Amino acid sequence: HRRRQTFGVDRRGRRYTPVAVHHRLGSMTSRKRKLTDDEIEAQVIADLDDPSAWDEPIYVPPSKSPRPAWVTLGRHLELSARFHVLSILHRLGAEASLTNAHPENVDITVVQAPGRAITIDVKTLVSTTKWFVQPFSARKNHYVAFVLYSRKALDNPAATPDVVVFPSTRLRELVELQASTTVNIQTLARELGINDHWEQLVADAA
Repeated sequence: HRRRQTFGVDRRGRRYTPVAVHHRLGSMTSRKRKLTDDEIEAQVIADLDDPSAWDEPIYVPPSKSPRPAWVTLGRHLELSARFHVLSILHRLGAEASLTNAHPENVDITVVQAPGRAITIDVKTLVSTTKWFVQPFSARKNHYVAFVLYSRKALDNPAATPDVVVFPSTRLRELVELQASTTVNIQTLARELGINDHWEQLVADAA
């Protein structure tokens, strides 16, 4: 519900919004004080049981068009990418787990030894190796894993996506050197010179 606006009625029965008129005389009073949040809340609560203070509720009918596939595809692929990375880490014997709230770009945590852990931010690319650079966390013991889904991987559940893993601090350096809003992930991986992307995540694993 919205609060009802106050209208006046002229001699012809037409509604209008009253406007303060000072007849070309200077206003003798100061500008109306702005209500505080607490005062607004108190006024709204006071009007809860007054039907005349509210407009009729607005009804929005459900859409008759089916939801486009791309609306849910991205969410499903992101979840699939996280589980794909997690499953490989477990196959390699790592003590890895998914995070629930995804704080500070953390999707997966890996315990490498008592008191030592790394974190992983999983990003998804579909039918491309080019990444539109978005803000990401860069710090020690934090990695960014790109899961690359080809068109074949989308249509064939048996196809395995490629995974490219960067230490977040090195990725930040490479992105800054590129000085571009779009970077090729595979090109950056070659510049980084890492032969085994998974080894850096499970080295000295518990």
